[in-house]
Amino acid sequence: MTKKALVIILLLLIGLLPGTVFCQEYRGDYGRSLDRDEINYQNSPVNKLGRGVVNTVTCWAEIPSEVIRVTQEKDPLAGATLGLVEGTLTGIMRGITGIADALTFFAPPYDKPYMKPEYALVGLDKKMKEYLW
Repeated sequence: MTKKALVIILLLLIGLLPGTVFCQEYRGDYGRSLDRDEINYQNSPVNKLGRGVVNTVTCWAEIPSEVIRVTQEKDPLAGATLGLVEGTLTGIMRGITGIADALTFFAPPYDKPYMKPEYALVGLDKKMKEYLW
């Protein structure tokens, strides 16, 4: 990457940091102490970062998943053509949302994924089981 690109990315991140202060949901009493029982993996920045990285790396799994879905709903020829196109587009969207999750992991909400199912491999596993068994 060039220095100019790195400076732009750094400025964008610095510009987003103040927004996280205003994104916090008001829960009533700001003066209360932190309750460790309210902190869990599902509602933490680590969950959002992990989901983003996993979805970015496994976005390719949307292609066979959509091919199987379209093949089941229509026919194998439609699955091989339309399913391939839909899977590619869905995979691109999952990759983009994965990058967005990874870049904004510090900003809440942490437990609300952009796409359902939360992970691409979960959808592929489910569709493979339906198709083969």
